[in-house]
Amino acid sequence: MRWEDQKDARHIYLEGELDHEACEVISTAFHETVAQAKGAVVVHLHRVPFVSSKGIWLLLEARSRLKREGRQLLVRGLGPHVRKTFETVGLFKAAPEWDA
Repeated sequence: MRWEDQKDARHIYLEGELDHEACEVISTAFHETVAQAKGAVVVHLHRVPFVSSKGIWLLLEARSRLKREGRQLLVRGLGPHVRKTFETVGLFKAAPEWDA
């Protein structure tokens, strides 16, 4: 995981499978990075071929926190498998801003 602040938002770049094990490893750093952001957060999944239910939960937790603070979490770069997973679980209905 790496991140950079740009003028519009903090951009977080994830790589590899976002499965249960990976989420356990990055969870604390991910949430700290989100919490320290000044405005919106954009999570880039271009290099993430798979997202498990734990990965979805990680993203939804961050979205919920930011929403309570009047900020936004966006997800970009969904590959075909990840997009299909998000569609199957109805994630675009819960977070329509992610379907871009």
